[in-house]
Amino acid sequence: MVAQQSTQDVLKNKGSGGVEDDSISASSPQKGLDFSPYIRTILRNIPLILGITLLAAVPAVLSGSKASRTYQGGFRILVEPVTSQARSTDPSSISRAQLTDTNSVDYPTLLQVLQSPELLSKAAQQVQSRYPDVTADMLMGEIFSKNLVVQRVGGTDYYSAARLIDVSYKGRDAQRVQLILEELAKSYLKYSLDDRRSRIGGGVDFIEDQLPALQQRVNSLEADIQSFKQRYRLTEPTTEGADLSKQIQEIQAQRLSTQQQLVEQRSLYARLQQQLGLTPDEAMIAASLSENPRYQELITEIKKLETVIASKSARYNEESPVVRSLLEQRKNLTQLFQDETKKNLGKRLTPGAVNPQILVTQNPLRLELIRQLVTTANTAQLLQVRSQVIAQNSAYLDKRLQQFPTIVRQYNDLQQQLEISTKTLNQFLTQRETLRIEAAQKEVPWEVIAPAKVLTDANGNPVASPSDMSKKLMMQLGIGVALGLAAAFAREKISNVFYSSEDVQSAVQAPLLGVIPFSSEPSVGTIATNEPFLKAFETLYTNLRFLTGSPLRALTIASAGSGDGKSTIALNLAMAAAEMGQSVLLVDANLRLPQLHTQLNLPNQHGISDVLANEKLAWQDAIASPKKNLSVLTAGQTARDSAKLLASARMQMLMEQLQAAFDLIIYDTPNLDEFADASFLAAHTNGIFMVVSLRKAKHPAVKKAVVELKNYRLPILGAISNQVTGKRTSTVSKQDPYGHLKDKQPSRLEGLNILQTPSSTATAEPSSSDAIG
Repeated sequence: MVAQQSTQDVLKNKGSGGVEDDSISASSPQKGLDFSPYIRTILRNIPLILGITLLAAVPAVLSGSKASRTYQGGFRILVEPVTSQARSTDPSSISRAQLTDTNSVDYPTLLQVLQSPELLSKAAQQVQSRYPDVTADMLMGEIFSKNLVVQRVGGTDYYSAARLIDVSYKGRDAQRVQLILEELAKSYLKYSLDDRRSRIGGGVDFIEDQLPALQQRVNSLEADIQSFKQRYRLTEPTTEGADLSKQIQEIQAQRLSTQQQLVEQRSLYARLQQQLGLTPDEAMIAASLSENPRYQELITEIKKLETVIASKSARYNEESPVVRSLLEQRKNLTQLFQDETKKNLGKRLTPGAVNPQILVTQNPLRLELIRQLVTTANTAQLLQVRSQVIAQNSAYLDKRLQQFPTIVRQYNDLQQQLEISTKTLNQFLTQRETLRIEAAQKEVPWEVIAPAKVLTDANGNPVASPSDMSKKLMMQLGIGVALGLAAAFAREKISNVFYSSEDVQSAVQAPLLGVIPFSSEPSVGTIATNEPFLKAFETLYTNLRFLTGSPLRALTIASAGSGDGKSTIALNLAMAAAEMGQSVLLVDANLRLPQLHTQLNLPNQHGISDVLANEKLAWQDAIASPKKNLSVLTAGQTARDSAKLLASARMQMLMEQLQAAFDLIIYDTPNLDEFADASFLAAHTNGIFMVVSLRKAKHPAVKKAVVELKNYRLPILGAISNQVTGKRTSTVSKQDPYGHLKDKQPSRLEGLNILQTPSSTATAEPSSSDAIG
């Protein structure tokens, strides 16, 4: 398009002026895989496809009639024992009862080996004495051409596949086929024996090389385990861990019990000390004094003397010799008592700090309490020592337990490595003895169960098989169909135009609202006399009227390219709407190449471009009314900057005024692939109706226009298929690069009886909507 990037940015930023209705989005085609365009392409090109297919089949028919006869033969080899008894007596199974199945063959690899040049060359060397041209390369070519086939018998799954290799070969010489098959069978059998011997020899050598290292590894691991046990003083770590946990639990129980007993003894000690008022040492001294006869005797004598003194003091005064004698005796006894007390107390108590309770004569109850106090003190001290020892043992066991997982893990790692190394060593030793037994066997592992033989009849004569003409014919027909399809799609790609309304709907991705038929009648009088043409526009208007919940007020008629008939469709749609009683305004917004004034034979001195350029000119003064309910606003003077005019604020204001004055406004616009004019108009209308002319509009142009409109977020309300099927006779005026007319087009509506115009000499043209657009 000629519009600049800035105008495109404006369009992207503008909100859509179209009708946002669920009915529009609901009728839009859903996304997904759609094969209908390909099916329509194939149906349109069936003659071309059939022609190419038949031509491709001719060589197969001609070559089949001249093909020579061939001879076919083959043989079968059993590569594995069939029954379990046979497998158990097979040399490779001796001493392998506990190992893997040695009769499992990798058949895909085996088939590739049997078809390798090395084996084929050995067979070819034996045949070359009679047929010098037989070489390994020749046999490889026969494999490539499917004349020599080496395959496994049966299906591909485990239960249907057999343990058989089938070899078939076909050629034109029966004796040559027979000899090649026999030599191939011998080569394959020799290969099986050589392969077993080479595998066994290589296996023994490998084992012999590995045994010293394995034995050394086992010895080293055993020494490591022994050193590990000695370092951590272990005999069996797996069981000692459980024993350690049990010991910790017992220690915890002992610790709790000791603490509980200690609390009880301390509580009892405090209670006894409170009752006696003595410490354990004082209590022992008091008990000792209570049990001392001399001490008790002195106390008794002092008490008796105190009694006598009290009695005599009542009769005598203190100066009495009797009283004085008694006092002297008490003094002596008291001195003896103090000496005895000091003798019993010794150095355990300091003078002057003796608890009076010690000197009191202890009764049996207090003596029992003293015994309990001393016992409780001793028990508490014992429990305290036991608690400390238990705490030390618990700390040691906790530390040991924290280290034990690491110790066990290291031990298990060493034990696991030892087990693996020992197992590997034992397997290697067993395998070595097994391979030595197998090496002593000379029996061929494979067996030919169907000898090499060419197909013969009842008399033993070779039977020739005819060439497979039907297979070649089917292959050629398949190639022909593929070429026909390729030609059909290439033809469509080269033409790159639309052929059906369904193609239009798929490309536009919007509802198909109208299908305008081709009309060979001249445009004059078309609306009045051409019934299909009239019916098409009535249907188009009806679809537009009920497309959304509310009537559409402003429409933009556009097309991707020029000459798609959008101007004619806009004109006839406006006339159909006017016939329905709608107040319709038809605006020729194609300011570069205006056409409607020529078709309607209207003056074009003042039009929409003049209204936009001249603020003094009212739009009412530029309106023409060629028919009842139909008004036309022509383009006016051609404008080089038409996009700028249509995107202006004055144009937007004008569109709002026109929409308020008319029931329906239809804008005829320039083509989308060159100009952005239609996009600016559509931004302020209900949406765009895309006109696509069959057999003329190009796919890339339409798709590009649709993508750009979606990028601008402009609604495409529907598609109109303009079915041009005949030769175009349009006299469209050509334009220069700025859209200026170089010649004029004759009037198209003379004779419609809607204009009062002089007779025109315009040349009649087909009135399908493929006319000027």
